[in-house]
Amino acid sequence: MKFVLPVLAVLYAAVISYIVYMCLSLITRPKRYTYEEMRSAEIANGFGSSVRKYEEEWKREPFELSCNGVKISGEIIENPDPVGNKAVIICHGQKVNRYCSLKYADIFMEMGYKVLIYDERYFGKSGGEISTLGQEEAKDLKEVYAYAKKVFGDDCKIGLHGESMGAATSLLSLQYIEPFFVVADCPFSDSYQLYEEFTVKNVHLPPVLILPWVALIAKQKYGYDIRHTVPIDAVRNSDVPICFMHGTSDGLIRHQHSLAMKEVCRNELSEIHLFEGADHARSIVVDPQAYKAILKAFVEKCERRS
Repeated sequence: MKFVLPVLAVLYAAVISYIVYMCLSLITRPKRYTYEEMRSAEIANGFGSSVRKYEEEWKREPFELSCNGVKISGEIIENPDPVGNKAVIICHGQKVNRYCSLKYADIFMEMGYKVLIYDERYFGKSGGEISTLGQEEAKDLKEVYAYAKKVFGDDCKIGLHGESMGAATSLLSLQYIEPFFVVADCPFSDSYQLYEEFTVKNVHLPPVLILPWVALIAKQKYGYDIRHTVPIDAVRNSDVPICFMHGTSDGLIRHQHSLAMKEVCRNELSEIHLFEGADHARSIVVDPQAYKAILKAFVEKCERRS
């Protein structure tokens, strides 16, 4: 009996260690889909027209930036019928790449916007050893925004559109820049809260057994501070108009995250729209016409009030 408890303790520690490193890997080194995989997925989702325009019609100018020592690869899409000097930067979510930005680019092109799309660090053609779910990505976006200003001119009104991690990245970038507007599609409000919810749902263990160790190792090994990657704080301290979009059936990031951030918005033009029955990043798939109408109305409202 005296050997049983030590053995059980060792086994328990081994299981917890395995779960901690599994969670850390899912966060920092998630699966990366290829361009071809995302191309096929976007066509299957009903956005074949946007893919075709990107590949066959739109005039594109590639660029590469060095952001905090990481290569960021992207493209500027010229608008053949621009309306004024205005542009939008589109940020994709985790696991995917710039192909997921095309359906949103199509809407902004119709509105006369020049478009900048890019692969966030660790994904697509960009470099980087890990993903930090917005912490370093927001600093990269700051550099991408500065590049856009340089290309389009200081008088260019530049908005942001982000999906999932890209939405959180766009909101976190408000610590560094002041865009014309932000469209935040299914963002999280607090990364630690998100990981707590994920642990309860998928690991079926109390977060207190897992997350302190995940946070400690992430900080020590990668410099990634999951306790302080908090988009809601950036929203609270910004006066930029924000349009939140979120599906009520989001199984990855609950729509309550967007509701909480809308509550602390300072700009009176900010708004929130919930898409009934839409899962994560599927609002535009569930009701593309409503999504497009909401986005256009919000942007046009910002333009009238500028």
